[in-house]
Amino acid sequence: MILTDTTSASAPIKALIVDDTPFMRKTVQRVLGDSDMIQVVGTASNGLECLDKIDEQRPDVITLDIDMPVMNGISAVKNIMIRHQIPIVIISSLIQDGYFAFEALRLGVMDFVPKPSKVGKANFINEEDLIRQRVLMAANMQVNRVRRVRYKRRSVPGLLSSLDRPSGIAVIGANLAGPNTIMHLVSALPANFSGAIIAIQEIHPKILAPFCACFNQISPVEVVPVVSPTPLLPGKVYMGSTVSGLSVETAENGPSGLEVRPAGSFKFPIDRLFDSAARHFRERACGVLLTGVGSDGADGMALIKAAGGLTIAQDTNCCAFTNLVENAIQRNIVDAVLSTVQIAERLSAWPFSVVSDEHWDVASVATSR
Repeated sequence: MILTDTTSASAPIKALIVDDTPFMRKTVQRVLGDSDMIQVVGTASNGLECLDKIDEQRPDVITLDIDMPVMNGISAVKNIMIRHQIPIVIISSLIQDGYFAFEALRLGVMDFVPKPSKVGKANFINEEDLIRQRVLMAANMQVNRVRRVRYKRRSVPGLLSSLDRPSGIAVIGANLAGPNTIMHLVSALPANFSGAIIAIQEIHPKILAPFCACFNQISPVEVVPVVSPTPLLPGKVYMGSTVSGLSVETAENGPSGLEVRPAGSFKFPIDRLFDSAARHFRERACGVLLTGVGSDGADGMALIKAAGGLTIAQDTNCCAFTNLVENAIQRNIVDAVLSTVQIAERLSAWPFSVVSDEHWDVASVATSR
């Protein structure tokens, strides 16, 4: 999903390119050079050299490889986030490696995208566009508001075997810098959380499954990547990408009668998810909007509020990108503005009471947007 920034810079964005191969440094330099809004101020062949170049070149954004000698990308991210707090876009061939993708996003990089490859010309062009777009957007990131997600010993899951239906649904929408924020929120939930959460964020589809596999090692509740129709059950967090989107739909089989499905490519994927939650759960739906850019999610939150559900927005003082939340707040459709920790506490205390059969209605009452 390509996002459109709402701000413009008077001076070009200064980018520092870090990669151990001369060919890829030249490739990324050429890709960024195709934009008049980006100026490549230097290159480095490893993380240690990158740290030296930062003081010399003072870049606005750093593009960083992972697999490098002397100091790899993960070690470089740790140093940059602590010492300099400069936005980082990872450009790596390790796009499907769960550990590196999870670690980079956990530490607070803006995004993790693939190195451009000429295996398919059309895909190569899209990958180049994605790199330029990410660098342009990264310049507006409030890095000082991003915190690494701490490793915690995983809690023993609560006993939810008696429930075959989620007592409520919390749908979470974010785009840029979303994975780190969602990790913070989910990590703060109790192990016996009886509702269900469906979250979409800006994350490359190839990363989604390995990212969730690593996240499961520290999450108090099970994290499920949705790559095909999946039964909706209590005590789980279902995750998807804004690229493919997610929606709640009626299921032919399964104990709850509902499932989470990839929704396909839509201009407003958060709105689509929130809409489906409002239709199926009404007053038992909670919409949560987090960091990001654009107006996506505001219409969906309005539908949840109209159905009697709860609407929550992340405090803009905690957002790496405030635009997504500000659009919803300005429309007066937000019931509560909370920090990430407060959102987790609110969801834990929200009345996810078990619903009896006579009040369970999975019929669609509106046409999907």
